[in-house]
Amino acid sequence: MLQQRAGHLSGGAALRAAQLHQLFVGLVELRLVTCGGAFDRPSRGYSANVVVSAYLRCGRWNSGATLGGCRMSEWLAERDTLRGEGPGMINRRRMAGAVLTAVAAVVVAWLPAASAQSADGPVVHIKMRQDKIALPMPPSDDPSQVSWLLRNDGPGVAKDVTISMDLTDVKSWLTVNRKPADDVYTWSTLAEVAEGDTAGAIAAINPKPGTPPGTTGTVIMKGTSSNGTVVSTPVQMTVGSAGLTVNKLADRKGDKPGTTIGTPVIISNTGSVPADGVQLKVLTTRGLAYADRFSNCAYSTVSADPYGGPSEQALCTFDTVVEPGKSYRLDQPLDLEVTHQALYEFVRREALPLSGAKAPSGSGPKLSLVAAGAADTSGTKIGRQYVLADNSADMAAGGDTAEGAPGDLVHVDLSLSNEGPARMDNNFSDDQPALLFTVPTGTRAVEIPKRCSVWLPDAQMGNGEQTPGEPQYVCNPLETGFEVGDTRTFRFGLEIRDGADTTTGAAKATTAYDNTLEFDDNQANNTAPVTVEVEDADSATASASASPAGTGDNGNDVKTRTVADAAVTGSLASTGSSSALTVAGAVGAGALLIGGALVFFVRRRKA
Repeated sequence: MLQQRAGHLSGGAALRAAQLHQLFVGLVELRLVTCGGAFDRPSRGYSANVVVSAYLRCGRWNSGATLGGCRMSEWLAERDTLRGEGPGMINRRRMAGAVLTAVAAVVVAWLPAASAQSADGPVVHIKMRQDKIALPMPPSDDPSQVSWLLRNDGPGVAKDVTISMDLTDVKSWLTVNRKPADDVYTWSTLAEVAEGDTAGAIAAINPKPGTPPGTTGTVIMKGTSSNGTVVSTPVQMTVGSAGLTVNKLADRKGDKPGTTIGTPVIISNTGSVPADGVQLKVLTTRGLAYADRFSNCAYSTVSADPYGGPSEQALCTFDTVVEPGKSYRLDQPLDLEVTHQALYEFVRREALPLSGAKAPSGSGPKLSLVAAGAADTSGTKIGRQYVLADNSADMAAGGDTAEGAPGDLVHVDLSLSNEGPARMDNNFSDDQPALLFTVPTGTRAVEIPKRCSVWLPDAQMGNGEQTPGEPQYVCNPLETGFEVGDTRTFRFGLEIRDGADTTTGAAKATTAYDNTLEFDDNQANNTAPVTVEVEDADSATASASASPAGTGDNGNDVKTRTVADAAVTGSLASTGSSSALTVAGAVGAGALLIGGALVFFVRRRKA
C-alpha cells in the first residue's frame, strides 16, 4: 500500500506515491465505492465508505525510458468517515491514494484569471475540488489538501504542462507537505495532456501553530505549456471554520391531510470563524408541500437517495454574516402543508456556508435571518423531523384463475397494489408490505418468481430460497414504496397433479412477517382467491381444510384442499410464531431494505 504523501522526486530516483500518476502516459481507472462500517439507524447512514481504486498505467516514463508494457498499480483503499450528509459533508482520510481526487465527481467551477493564449494551441483549465479551503487550528495530523485535475479544451494535445501554486500571500503562515511554504510550490511536469479531463495531483496543507483563527489568504493555481495556455484560478484559504448547526425538532404524529405544520429554523455557529453567508437546505418527502414561496429560495424536485429519501428541495440563500457563538432564526415561519397523499413523511434541514452562490430572484417575500442570541450547543448538523400523518394506504391483494388438465403447467399472476389515498413510502420499520401466497391444493409450484421465497410459518418469515413444491411463499417487492395506483405482479407456474379437483388457494396482502398492515384501514380487500379449474375433475367445487398442508417436494396433497373458504372470507389460518429468531436475523425482511434502513415507527413481529 502506498503510504507517502505528495511531494517531489527524491534523489532523482525515488518517487513519492502521490506523484505516481504523473509518471505514465495513458490512464485507465477503475473505482469502486461501497458502504462500510456500522449502519447508524438514527442518522440513516453508514459510519464509513470504502473506496477502492485501480490505475492501469501504460506507455513510457516522462523522462523517456520505455516500459515493458502495462502495469497495474497497487490497489488503493481508504475509508471515508461520514460526518453528516450532503455536498461537502464527506471528510476523507487522506492517504497517499488521494490521487482519487483527480477524478472527483463534484468539482467547484474554475474562476479564470487573465492569461495570454497561444494563437492556435490547446487551452488547459485547472479544475479545483474546492476553491475555498478551511484549515483546522490547531494543525491536524490529517491535514486539508489542495487537489486539482486538468481539463484540456483543445485543440490537440497540450505538451510539457507544469502546474504550480503561487504561495506569496500565505507563505508566512502555511506549511505544504509538512514543510514551511516557499513562494512557489511546483508539481512534476506532465509530458502530454490529452483533450478532456486528466488526473492531477495533491498537496497537504496546514496552518503554522499559533496562526490566529480567521487568517485568510489567496493561493493562485497557475501553469505553463510549451504549445498552449494554462488558465490560472484562485483558491482562498482560511484558518478555522464555521460550525453551522440547526435546531432539533420533535417528531410529529396525527397531523391530518389538509393541515399546515410549522417548521421553525434556528441556525447556530459553533465554529471559530464567521460564516460569510449561509445556504439553508430543506428537503421534504412528497407527502409534504411548501405552503409559501420566498424570493431568495430556489425550489426543485431532486432525485431520491438510495434509501428512498426526500425529493422536494428548497435552497434558501442568505448574505447575513453568521458570527461564531451566535444563533439566527428565520424572520417568517417555514410552513409545510400535509397533502392528501401524506403518510410516512419527514423533513431534513441543513445549514451550509455560502460558497459563491448567488441568491435566486424569485417571486414572493424575502426570507431573512435575524439574531436570536447565543449559539445553541445542542443543535445538530442535519436536523430531521418525522411526520406520521393521520391517513391510510389501502393495500389490496390480486388473485387469478387458471384452467388446465392434470399434468399441465398453468400460470397465475398475483398482485399487490396501493389503492390510496396515501402513498406508502419511507416506512422504515421491518414490516414492509408483502404478498403471502398459499398454493391451491392439488397443484405444485414449480416456477417461483424473483423476490419470492418459501414461507416458514413457525418463524413467520421467508427463508430466502425458491424451493419448488412448498405450500406457501412470501413475495417481498424490491421497491417497497407504493405510489397510489402502483401494482407489483408476481407470476407463479403451477403444475396440476394427477387426480386433482378444481381448487382454490389465496393471495394475501400482509407484511414481511405476516403482521397486520397498520396503515391500511380497509382490510376487506387484503385477501383474494387464486383458483385452478381442473378439466374433467371429479368435483367442480373446491373445499378447504383448516391450514395449508404440504410435503416438501410433493407440494400440497391432492385431496387436502387448502384455503378456498378463507380466500373468500379474508381469513387465513394461524401461522404460529417463534421467539427464537429475531427481527435482525430475518433474512426475508433484510432483503427488503436497500442499502440500509432508518427506524421510524418499528413494529414487532407477533408474539
